[in-house]
Amino acid sequence: METQHERPSPGIRLPGPRNAVEGTVRVPPSKSLTNRALVAAAVAGGGRVVHPLDCEDTRLLAAALAEMGWPVAWRGNVVTVGEREAPCRAAHVFLGNSGTGARFLLALAATVTGETVVDGTPRLRERPMGPLLGALRELGADVQTGDGALPVRIRGKRLDGGPLALNPGVSSQFVSALLLAAPGMRDGLDLQLEGPIPSRPYLELTRAVLEAFGGFVAVDAAGRRWRVRPGRLEPVSYTVEGDWSAAAFPLAAAAVAGGRVTVANVAPGSAQGDRCLTGILARAGCHVTSGASGVSVEGPATVAFEADLSDAPDLFPALAVVAASVPAGSVLRGLGALRHKESDRLAVMVGNLGRLGAEVGTDGETMVVRKPLPRGGSRDVAVTAAADHRIAMAMAVAALGTGPLLLDDPGCVAKSYPEFWRDWGRLVR
Repeated sequence: METQHERPSPGIRLPGPRNAVEGTVRVPPSKSLTNRALVAAAVAGGGRVVHPLDCEDTRLLAAALAEMGWPVAWRGNVVTVGEREAPCRAAHVFLGNSGTGARFLLALAATVTGETVVDGTPRLRERPMGPLLGALRELGADVQTGDGALPVRIRGKRLDGGPLALNPGVSSQFVSALLLAAPGMRDGLDLQLEGPIPSRPYLELTRAVLEAFGGFVAVDAAGRRWRVRPGRLEPVSYTVEGDWSAAAFPLAAAAVAGGRVTVANVAPGSAQGDRCLTGILARAGCHVTSGASGVSVEGPATVAFEADLSDAPDLFPALAVVAASVPAGSVLRGLGALRHKESDRLAVMVGNLGRLGAEVGTDGETMVVRKPLPRGGSRDVAVTAAADHRIAMAMAVAALGTGPLLLDDPGCVAKSYPEFWRDWGRLVR
């Protein structure tokens, strides 16, 4: 199964400020939900994912499942997953820079028969896997790795499961990976979380997908004890909703440039944690409405604001630009895990904003804007996407207020939003 969306290599020039942006866009389906639904369908031994996000990460995950023995057919807006036949040779799967896909497949591979080698790009090899690998070993998995990172070789078998304590550290994906694989364990999983719980809303997304596929998940009020009942999931048809993470960029465009932008296919009551974006933009002075036509933001943002992004780290690149576009004093907190994303997002964004003329301070956990971005400029300023889709899209937002700027890798948006530049052109034309 071939992956799609090869990245164009040349950089692009993003022109200078806009006085207003106007329009309605439909953002892609949720990447988080698509990934979870693909894995749940595999655990169920079949299922359909309707309106999946068709992007680099999800294609790589689907191809990896096929390599591991699941028949996967991606036809138009439907992905069908069938009953697995364990391959007679070791499956070598490549997840690019998809931390989600790699972590989900490590847990899945440990619970099914056969040998699997999970690998990715040099950047993915740097990203943390240790807490998950330690948990899998504690459950009895045969896991081989040189230094606690990718590449990892797993000789899978049906695990007993049962009680397990885990400190998730920097990523809730370690927890989600175990929860998704848990129905295939003989005793299910009784998981006790210790220490801080990062990005709690993503665990609720995992719970919602498991329950949609017929799984039983119980969690205590504190979100620390998660129990998953053993037993095969049901091969259902699961429809993916619009992605609030992607919606952050067109909605932030209205906050920076002014005007009104509507995202037609996101739900205000979604379980996605990034829906908190609208409340943050409202505190920054934007007017936010929602209804049958979608969620709308009317800008510009006019006041400094504070936000804790511990539960919504993917909002940081877009909100960093908004914070640097209003009067000085905005504070973004809960940023410590950003160094483990597709890039060191905090460092890259601070560097880009500095090159564009802002003064931004950080202690590794918090970002404070001391001097906002200047409005417009007389020369092209070079910024980097750092091969990170969310950084690239954030720089498009920044150009609306301060450009012109030169972006080195516009094609990296294919990781989550392949049609971003087409949609962006409709807003800023």
